[in-house]
Amino acid sequence: MWSPKAIEHRSSFPTGSSVTATDFSSETSLVQVTVDEHGVAILQINRPEKKNALSQKVINSLVSAIALVERDSKIRVAILTGSRTAGPFSAGADLGELQHISTSEAYRIGYLKDLSDAVASMRKPIIASVAGFALGGGFELAMMCDIIYAAEDSKFGLPELTVGTIPGAGGTQRLTRVVGKQKAMHMILTSSTITGKQLEQLGLVAQAFPPNELYGATVAAARKIASRSMPVIQLAKQAVLNADEMGLEGGLKMERSLYYGSFALEDRTEGMVAFVEKRQPVFMDQ
Repeated sequence: MWSPKAIEHRSSFPTGSSVTATDFSSETSLVQVTVDEHGVAILQINRPEKKNALSQKVINSLVSAIALVERDSKIRVAILTGSRTAGPFSAGADLGELQHISTSEAYRIGYLKDLSDAVASMRKPIIASVAGFALGGGFELAMMCDIIYAAEDSKFGLPELTVGTIPGAGGTQRLTRVVGKQKAMHMILTSSTITGKQLEQLGLVAQAFPPNELYGATVAAARKIASRSMPVIQLAKQAVLNADEMGLEGGLKMERSLYYGSFALEDRTEGMVAFVEKRQPVFMDQ
């Protein structure tokens, strides 16, 4: 679990840097982090010999990386991936560890809750870039993110019933809210997989790309987001997330409040003036 002491010696990444989880946590290099000159951070799960299975050490490293990315003012958008090319994204929970966790132990440590909470607490956008496959907890991790881009031939599934348990990191809830009860029931109860292209058609994947185009397209989208005003990015993210948590009337009221609040931003003035003057805005994040 991340603590301030674990990263107090590194408050930010140098632009264009490449670091691993060992730079800011006690874990091994299970999560590699790179930051480009546009403020886009790439968080790459690095456990290929186990198909990027989510051991507790991987989870701890992800939580640490997310916390540092959120703190670093130079970073504007994060991309979470398992591989920049062929995949996999993640095979899900490390069953070698999971089989030894009892009910009481799971409650005590809040198994997977720390990762879910870390992603949910991010104010900056986080994009999942999925190549290869995302299964079980790997699929659930992708669904925690704000946007999912996927290779057209990537495979998604929740196979937990085949090992005598159920999805436990949001799979039954997030999948059902997007694809509906019938499709979710079919996928979960039969443990069937579905492609990134099919999930794009169902609205769970924002866009599916040919495998060799996925990484470049994801980075391009992240850089486009990063070029916007940071306060406005955060307001927009909050407004969209509210749609999942509120009824329509409450959501509209909250949206209106956030919208009116943006009028006080200097970046709102700059954006309007730049539009009138037919030039690109220069946002100052104010």
